Amino acid sequence: MIYFLAVVTALSLFWSPVSFAGYKDIDPAIAEREIYSHIVKEEARFTFRLQKGGFEKGVAQGMWDGDGNLTARATALKLKSLKRTGTWDFLISSQNVDIRFKITEIKEMNFGVKFKQAQFVWQYQSEVPPLWKRFIVSGGQGFAAFVLDNDGWRYDGMELRYSEEPFPLTKAEVDEEQKEMQQIKLARTKEEETKRRLQTERQKRIEESKKAGKNYGTFSLATRGGQEGCTVSDAGVTCQKGGNHEKQSYSILFVDVKDIRKTSYPGPASKQYYAIELTMREIRKAPAAGIVQQDSMITSWKNITQWISENKTEIDKFFDALTQAHRAWRKKFSDIAE
Repeated sequence: MIYFLAVVTALSLFWSPVSFAGYKDIDPAIAEREIYSHIVKEEARFTFRLQKGGFEKGVAQGMWDGDGNLTARATALKLKSLKRTGTWDFLISSQNVDIRFKITEIKEMNFGVKFKQAQFVWQYQSEVPPLWKRFIVSGGQGFAAFVLDNDGWRYDGMELRYSEEPFPLTKAEVDEEQKEMQQIKLARTKEEETKRRLQTERQKRIEESKKAGKNYGTFSLATRGGQEGCTVSDAGVTCQKGGNHEKQSYSILFVDVKDIRKTSYPGPASKQYYAIELTMREIRKAPAAGIVQQDSMITSWKNITQWISENKTEIDKFFDALTQAHRAWRKKFSDIAE
């Protein structure tokens, strides 16, 4: 039995519509004509199931990303979307592909109603774009159903199922894919090396930015939490607070500061408080699938209010020195400033 192309040209020369009368019987020739005329309407002509591992291969070859979003490379090949289900993944195309089929068996059944099932195998035409072949299955199985009524046998519908067989590639297509994968691997290796080099250079610059050199002044601040002595440098600010026996020191580095602002708000007993607000980096571990991974970090920014005081003059002088030093730091280290 030869394969029949799923096209409709010259179809009217070989058969008459069966809407007026049914067939006396269903033989292979009649089944082929009916399948021939209806298979062109099947979604399988533009909906292609990915072969096993096809999704991961498409990500590696730059056809779509890990979320299934098509890249420019895929859309240039007339692919419209990638549909992911719980079981299989499907490529949707704006370009139809012809299907050929071969009847394998015609079975008669009787479940209260007599019907015949013309079973067949089907394949996509070899004219499928070569790049598609790397990811999709080659075809599948199907059947056309015919029901017996008072006027004879009538076509009652068709079902196509996909196989798991990958689309066969020619030797030239296999060689081309292997060559491309080697190029992708080489490019990815170079990209990773460049990324590591840039990360190393950035880390060196970060460490350099933490080293204090120029001093912008030392300030004594009467804050709501007690007296604080703060020294502003070109790397950040270091403060010491508390009494003689319980002094506490802390530092804020400019590498972790995005913005500095003055603020004020009313306090109890009609007092007015003045303070400095910092937008600072916050780094925390990110959970992945319910497990916290050591190398998975999330960086965000949050506003922190510091040095709350009733003395506006002290806060103003401190703020001027702090912002001057911060601006100078951002100019010098603009390549790492965020």
